Amino acid sequence: MLPHLSALAWFHTLGSLPAVPIGLILLLMHGRIDPATRLGKAYLAFMFVGAISAVFVIKSPPGAAIAALSLISLTVGASVGYIKPLARYRWPIETIALSISYFTLLLPSITETLTRLPAGDPIASGVEDPLVIGFQLSLLVLLVLGITLQFLSRRRRQSAAVLA
Repeated sequence: MLPHLSALAWFHTLGSLPAVPIGLILLLMHGRIDPATRLGKAYLAFMFVGAISAVFVIKSPPGAAIAALSLISLTVGASVGYIKPLARYRWPIETIALSISYFTLLLPSITETLTRLPAGDPIASGVEDPLVIGFQLSLLVLLVLGITLQFLSRRRRQSAAVLA
């Protein structure tokens, strides 16, 4: 049995769900979420559907803050390449912003999964459950580690290009 959700909540969930595997594929293939690729454009489209619909679905202040952060990070990541004065900083801004957008996708996704499924007997009792908090803290550590690794990888590639 599925949890009871409004039509808008189902639209939000199903509209943003494809961004989860697409973001992971991009991270594994390119080491980052690259909006210049076809998959990157699909990621942005699904994320914008999810982020915009989240504004109408989410009622809690922490959830609203995550939705706002998602919209801001997506907008920054998607548009920085079109702002001439920021062209020099495109890669780092884009990388950080889109990494944050993926974090804002996974954080509520995992929290909702743990607190709603299986329907009638969820894995976690609520957002204060130690399991949920552990997953949330793990995601935050992965965000910081992931951004750090993206920057180290970029530096390594640039150093190799200079030496070649």
